[in-house]
Amino acid sequence: MELAEKAAYIKGLVDGLELDPADKQTKVIKALVSLVNEMAEAIGELEQSYDDVCDQIDALDEDLAGVEDLLFEDYEDDDDSVCDYCLADSESDMAYEVTCPTCGSTIGLSDDKLGLGEMTCPNCGQSLEFDYDEDELDGEDEE
Repeated sequence: MELAEKAAYIKGLVDGLELDPADKQTKVIKALVSLVNEMAEAIGELEQSYDDVCDQIDALDEDLAGVEDLLFEDYEDDDDSVCDYCLADSESDMAYEVTCPTCGSTIGLSDDKLGLGEMTCPNCGQSLEFDYDEDELDGEDEE
C-alpha cells in the first residue's frame, strides 16, 4: 500500500469513529489526518520529481558517453603516440622526452616546461628535477 492509500485508510478510520465535532480531541485528530494527507501528497510529488531527474541524468550520461567517444576515439586508437603524458601545448612544441625513474612513463616537454627545472610526474607523483646546461639546449636548436 502506498502512502496516499495509507493516509486515505486512516482518514476513513477516523470518519468511521463518528467522533463529536465539537470535542477538542476530535479537532486535533482531524488536523493530524489532514496533515498526513498533505504529507503523503507532497512525498508522492517528490518521488515523481526524483524519478524525472533520474531519467534526465541517465539521458545526459548516455549523451556524454557519445560525446566522449567522439572526442577521445583518436587517442584510444593512436599507437604512434610520442609519450604517455605530454606536458607540451602541442606536438610541435614538444622538444624533449623525459622518462620517470620511478614508474617508467615517458613525458613530453616543451622548452618552457623543461626550463622550470622541476616537475611532478603526472603518473606516480614523483618529484622530477632537471639538471641541464642552457648552452646545450641552445646548441641543439641550432643544428
